[in-house]
Amino acid sequence: MVLRMTRPTKHPKTGIYQFRQRVPQHLIPLVGMPYVKKSLGTRDPQEAVIAHAQILVEVESRWRQLSAGVISLSQKQAVAMSGQIYRSMVEENEDNPGAPSSRKASLMSDYLHLRPEKVKVIPISRNAELVERILHATKTLRNDKAINAYLDRHGYRIDAASMELLRKAVAEAILQAKEHLLKLSEGDYRPDPDANRFPELDLAPKKDSKENLGNFALLTVFEKYAAEKAVKHATYKKWKPIIAKVAEEVPDIRDLTREWVIDWKDRLVARGLDHGHIKNSYLACLKATCNWGKGNGRIAVNPVDDVVVAIPKKSKVRNKWFTAGEVRTILIGTTAEPPKRLSEENKAARRWIPWLCAYTGARVGEITQLRKQDIIKEEGHWLIRITPEAGSTKDSKARFVAIHPHLIEQGFLAFVQSKKIGPLFYDPARYRGGKDGNPQYKKVGERLAAWIRELGVDDENISPNHAWRHLFKTKARGVYMDVGARDYMQGHVPATEGEAYGGFEPHVLAHEISKLPKFTLE
Repeated sequence: MVLRMTRPTKHPKTGIYQFRQRVPQHLIPLVGMPYVKKSLGTRDPQEAVIAHAQILVEVESRWRQLSAGVISLSQKQAVAMSGQIYRSMVEENEDNPGAPSSRKASLMSDYLHLRPEKVKVIPISRNAELVERILHATKTLRNDKAINAYLDRHGYRIDAASMELLRKAVAEAILQAKEHLLKLSEGDYRPDPDANRFPELDLAPKKDSKENLGNFALLTVFEKYAAEKAVKHATYKKWKPIIAKVAEEVPDIRDLTREWVIDWKDRLVARGLDHGHIKNSYLACLKATCNWGKGNGRIAVNPVDDVVVAIPKKSKVRNKWFTAGEVRTILIGTTAEPPKRLSEENKAARRWIPWLCAYTGARVGEITQLRKQDIIKEEGHWLIRITPEAGSTKDSKARFVAIHPHLIEQGFLAFVQSKKIGPLFYDPARYRGGKDGNPQYKKVGERLAAWIRELGVDDENISPNHAWRHLFKTKARGVYMDVGARDYMQGHVPATEGEAYGGFEPHVLAHEISKLPKFTLE
């Protein structure tokens, strides 16, 4: 159950602070009102904050239980609940237990049903059937008011069989409480020797082992979600270890609580992890998994909903795109003689990928996965087809980018023609059976980034591959490239709904890409 954090409000007339909380829409029929309001009993703002926090915890717990639906109790759980009623009854009366005569009188009905040998029964009617009905009714229902008050206070909803167990347990607990209060009323304040007979209440489902959790195992839920969603290999590779770590602490998804998630988030922050990474990786994968679990009957509520991590505003010490000097350093590096030990594919990657990124604005992974068959000629114009068939795209959609004339001038098409059908920048025959989440074309990008750092572009505030996308956008604006064509070629969402209509013909893309000035090495 997720609640929006509120603050104490001051009553306009009395000045006494109040607790006021909106009831979740789906619980209004059970709660019976759209808001919960309680007096905090103080005009002191600090005391009000403390009292407000205590009530909020109680309200959260109650609404979480209401959302959990009807539950079935074991005998142990019923006795544990009766113990809470026992302790509450004793605590409320132990300071002033009353007169012994009153306490003895209140015990008569309990003795009548539970200790009949202690009382003498005088029938009030000759109608035996009537007497039996009266005795049965008082025996069955006499503690229901206390039971229902307890259940309502905590938000428990139990089935009929559980109610019978609870009635029996509470009857014994109340008798025990009354006998102890009788001793207190007579001045005997020694502890109740049987007070520790009540177990602690544990409503968590009993599990034999992690292997027996079935469809409620957190890892199983994640795997089912990932398969149904067809999560990309890279995302799966990043998310699976996170979920596995969570499952080490909370193997059953039903045991995940908002309190645990907040504590987990706080621990990640304390470790010094980047707050954006916590939000977009750790919380994101657990939230997506729990959303699927909620929609498929594994849990009633998503414990990650509305759990947030504050992201500090980072200081901007430089632009996200390369400087002219950095561009020159990288592009000069592409023309240098490569080490002889490099494979032909790695040599080609160093020679062409930076130029392709500079003139297309594409993501480096979209360039490293290019195949010979992705370089095509349409209506007299050479195009690069960026397609998920070759590896992946962020939106899983194919698109075209016109090839800049300077790339053709440098011999890029001749390079493509010299290659056989298949990837241009890696050799599938060298595949060593790695994980799908770390494909060969991704490794090409990682090696290229390391090489660019070696060239001297080592500012940690700039991405050695992604900065080309920022540079492309900057240069495109400078030459007034059509916004729609620019965003389409970079794989960005259209600026307006209207821009999403129609498409871009080859001659339009060629015209727009030609607006970009040539990068020179002088």
